[in-house]
Amino acid sequence: MALSCGGPVSRAAAGIINGRGAHPRSRSPGEETALEPMDTSYPREDPRAPTPSKADGTAHTALTLGAPRPPPRDHLIWSVFSTLYLNLCCLGFLALAYSIKARDQKVTGDLEAARQLGSKAKCYNVLATVWVLVPSLLLVVLVTTGALHLSRLAKGSAAFFSTKFNDSDYD
Repeated sequence: MALSCGGPVSRAAAGIINGRGAHPRSRSPGEETALEPMDTSYPREDPRAPTPSKADGTAHTALTLGAPRPPPRDHLIWSVFSTLYLNLCCLGFLALAYSIKARDQKVTGDLEAARQLGSKAKCYNVLATVWVLVPSLLLVVLVTTGALHLSRLAKGSAAFFSTKFNDSDYD
């Protein structure tokens, strides 16, 4: 059989062209093909794992699985909030950068790197939050205590200024 370009065609390619499917061992329609038995054993064993053999000659592999670990957190929403509202000394921006890197690593499948980068993002988010909120709360506390102290001083000094003197004191 020949293609439009005039070159010879292999049997496998002829099978594709004729619609019979391409199998490297494809034969003409009259020949029978021997099917290889399919491995249906469960659970499937890892071919790379060493297989200890038992006394009866069968090999068994036992895999111990730990509890599944939760997927790593990237803290992206917190980082966006920190970048927009708590970005003192660019700590929120650093948290956002590490959050995006953690999400990229999680998508590529490197979960350990995603955990490390997510942990850094969390640290920068905590620092940004503390760096902004603690001085703000301290300022509110100082203003409140200062106002209370001034109000007590004003009450005590009001009596001083409301004292009326006798005219005889000025003679």
